[in-house]
Amino acid sequence: IIEDIVSNCREIFKGSVNYAWTTVPTYPSGVIGFMVCSTEGPTVDFKNPVNPIDKTEDEKRPLKFYNAEIHSAAFCLPSFAKRV
Repeated sequence: IIEDIVSNCREIFKGSVNYAWTTVPTYPSGVIGFMVCSTEGPTVDFKNPVNPIDKTEDEKRPLKFYNAEIHSAAFCLPSFAKRV
């Protein structure tokens, strides 16, 4: 099913298309996947935040759950999804 969704998104969105996933403890399977797409423009590197939070900003307003590593990890895919 993921292959079909990625293929459909590539037909519709002429920019970048990427699949990501995260854990959601309250979701029935505990894991949910989602598509991140752009309609046009240069290739988007979704793994790296456009506006990263630097150390100074993190010290002012620390985030409990988000950091650059978690952001990038959302795009680490199992082998079957990498082949899509």
